[in-house]
Amino acid sequence: MPSSPQAPSPLRQDGHLVEALLLFLKQLTAHARWVFAMLLLLYAVSGIRTIQPQETALVRRLGRLQPDLHGPGLLIGLPAPFDEVLRFETGRDQSLPLDQWALVGGKIGDPDKLIEKSDAQLYKEVRSKEIEESETQKFDYMTLNPVLHGYTLTADYNVIQGRFTLRYRITDPFAHASAGTDIGTLLARLARRSLAIQLAARKIDASLTSDRSEVAGKAAASLQEVATRLQLGIRVSGIDIVTLSPPSQVLMAFEEVVNARQFAKTMAENSLQYQGETITKSEGDAAAILQRGQAYSAELIAAARGEAGAFTSVLENYRRQPQLVAQRILRESLDAAMSQIYSRTLLPAENSAPSILVEPSPNFSR
Repeated sequence: MPSSPQAPSPLRQDGHLVEALLLFLKQLTAHARWVFAMLLLLYAVSGIRTIQPQETALVRRLGRLQPDLHGPGLLIGLPAPFDEVLRFETGRDQSLPLDQWALVGGKIGDPDKLIEKSDAQLYKEVRSKEIEESETQKFDYMTLNPVLHGYTLTADYNVIQGRFTLRYRITDPFAHASAGTDIGTLLARLARRSLAIQLAARKIDASLTSDRSEVAGKAAASLQEVATRLQLGIRVSGIDIVTLSPPSQVLMAFEEVVNARQFAKTMAENSLQYQGETITKSEGDAAAILQRGQAYSAELIAAARGEAGAFTSVLENYRRQPQLVAQRILRESLDAAMSQIYSRTLLPAENSAPSILVEPSPNFSR
């Protein structure tokens, strides 16, 4: 029985390929050889790179990271795939957006008025597809899915969301490159962890108002400590709070509470201002009344002392010369009385003293 032909061995096939390549190179023309040489030269020159200002480069040669740092200028190395150039912007800060906790949905009013059914009924209807797709989307728009939507909790068990921006600068390119290939994801997770720790230690009102800058500052400091411990080769410049708010679905209720507190604060300030103005005015009026009373009292006392002094002087003169003083007082009294008389008439009488009828002057006042 004739034997079947055996397949050629792999070694023999490789020998044929090498022989064919040598024959091809031998048959190349002189021009083709020059073209081939130029291609080899261009391939060798492709290992020269330009490092831009504010950049620092590292070389990974055959998969191993080289320790030498290369600043701005020409970098002469081996062409790819022998050398891989890693570029780092060390002269300026880099920004990393943190949008995993961004607000979802829209602001709604009172959920109890919009959703008249219980959660169990809604879930049953959604599962049984008894409601239309538009209503399902409306329900999703009004709720916060803890699996799909990011958030964190505060010290008073409130849900809070927001958008942040991490600013950092690469200070050690070698350590940064040695830390891994997806440093951005690692930094984002570490930053969210630091923010969650700070927000969980405060009530939501403090995080939204008075402690807003403190939350960002302490979160950045905590992130810097972790980055230093992990040798990530970065310096955290800061964490910027773009938005920080309760979920959109309950934002209207929070705004009503804030407005009520602001109204109460305004009313308290107005009442304190009115109290101060009223007390000041009352104190001024009381001081004016007291001043007028003291002035009137001083006038009365001065007048009384003057009259008492005049009476004492007359009394002393009367004791020395009573007749003379009595006549002088009578004459002064008659002169004072007669000066106020408009007309006078003397009526004689036969058996009695004559009578005098007097008519006071029109300008006389009692």
